[in-house]
Amino acid sequence: MQLSIPLAVGIGGCAGALFRFYISTAVSRAVGHELAFLGTLAVNLIGCFLIGVLAIVTIRTAHLSPYAQKLLITGVLGSLTTFSTFAVDSLNLLQDGRLGAAMGNVLMNVLAGVLLVWLGILLAETVFSQTAVDQSESHKPGPETVSESEL
Repeated sequence: MQLSIPLAVGIGGCAGALFRFYISTAVSRAVGHELAFLGTLAVNLIGCFLIGVLAIVTIRTAHLSPYAQKLLITGVLGSLTTFSTFAVDSLNLLQDGRLGAAMGNVLMNVLAGVLLVWLGILLAETVFSQTAVDQSESHKPGPETVSESEL
């Protein structure tokens, strides 16, 4: 049975929302109420890194079907990352008179997010480049299979 793309997005969205809830709750509990906005930061940064990895996986391999791509990128990561919550957290910090925390939150989400997308891309490119080298070396023809035109 083949999934429809909207169903794949919905399934991924459900999973991403649950991941977001559990990760942000765990971080918020660990750091306390005053730093609860770090839970949103954590899911945004994790999502940024993972979308960098998945961008390269999608480009470099045929292993992700269009359904898997939509499930993972649009569904899971779309629900996991919480830009609107980030905006509300930042506004609440500003309204509470916590300008430094609000600016730190904005800078960390944006700058660290861009950095982690880049690191995710670098990691995935390195893994797939190495995999391609390993595969090409393991499939090199031996001397007995070289054609005359290759000599």
